[in-house]
Amino acid sequence: MSLLGTFHHLNRGRRKKTGQTLVFFAIMLLVLILIVGMTVDAATIYLSKASMDKAVDAASLTAVRNLFQGQAQATQVAQAAFTANYRCGSQSASDPVLNISYSTDSANNTVVNILGTSVINTYFLRVIPRFQTFQISSLATATRAKLVMSLVIDRSGSMVGNNGSQKLPGAVSTFISFFDDNMDKVSLVSFSDTTNLNVSVRQPFKSAVTTAANALSFEGYTYSEGGMKLAKQQNDSVVIPSGENVIKLVVFFTDGLANTFQYTWPTNKTYNVSGSDSGNYYYILHPTTGNTLPSSSSKYSSAPPSYCPTMINFVSVNGSTKAVNASNIRNEGDLRLLDIANTIRNAGMLIFCIGLGGGSMDEAMLHKVANDPSSSTFNPNQPVGETIIAATANDLQVAFQQIAAKILLRLTQ
Repeated sequence: MSLLGTFHHLNRGRRKKTGQTLVFFAIMLLVLILIVGMTVDAATIYLSKASMDKAVDAASLTAVRNLFQGQAQATQVAQAAFTANYRCGSQSASDPVLNISYSTDSANNTVVNILGTSVINTYFLRVIPRFQTFQISSLATATRAKLVMSLVIDRSGSMVGNNGSQKLPGAVSTFISFFDDNMDKVSLVSFSDTTNLNVSVRQPFKSAVTTAANALSFEGYTYSEGGMKLAKQQNDSVVIPSGENVIKLVVFFTDGLANTFQYTWPTNKTYNVSGSDSGNYYYILHPTTGNTLPSSSSKYSSAPPSYCPTMINFVSVNGSTKAVNASNIRNEGDLRLLDIANTIRNAGMLIFCIGLGGGSMDEAMLHKVANDPSSSTFNPNQPVGETIIAATANDLQVAFQQIAAKILLRLTQ
């Protein structure tokens, strides 16, 4: 072969290899584009799915917490919650679809079922006809347990001076509006020198509780233990059918110290004993009427009343013997309040507390009563409650609403 022929032969070989390289490069470039495209679109799909999951979760929780307004309103606020939480932007090929339905589970609790679907556009994979769009979906369910609740209200005389007597009824009315007349059972207990069962535990309850709260009369001392005992009795009276999911709890409101307790003396006489917030004296009260004995002006420092000759000392709930005086009475009131609160929690019931500040209210005591995590006596083995403090009577509406929100959160599964 001549030199010229050899050159042409080599040149043809070089062109052939160059052509093969270009083809290989084009294939690899296409593969690289597909890989990048799949990565970008996969990330887009992942983020859209995460946003969808968050949105349907928010919608289901919002719906179940608003069932007290009826299913139509619950559906409306659930859709608003979904819209506020779902972020897809320009990737969306069409408006997302939200399907909301309601059912009842084996424990007879209302279940909200939410299915969200959306079609999103791809960026790179759209070169492949069947991958121009991608559908994502997410399913969420939320269950709203039934509630048995006793609302325990302080109607002592100090509520007049701090304007609580004016603001409390409206706060109570707003509070109970967050619960369901057809699902929940509620009682209203009030206390001062004595206790009143203003509304026995019932269903429906909203009208009766509102009427009773507006009719409260505020006077006397603070028999906190009695209010909590009566609340427990009301909750205990509701028998829960086997397999049914029901939460029992007590909401306790006060603006002052537990300065009254009830005691049965060795003479088999039972009286309520109240220690004055100012001055070292005490009153003996009729356990039902709250009238001071033997007359409206009877008060004592250390000498016992003639009708109760063993009144000088009493046996504390902690087993010690104490003299009857204002300081010991107030301390005993606290001990007995904590004792009944502990009994309530041991029965599996939650306690939520609301305190009205600006007076003698003991905030630390309320944290203990609720077994709030911030309490110095917090017990993680008992039901964990919470305490909210209203600085003034004008803050009662917000405080009661905050407790209502916390309760609804506990009811949601």
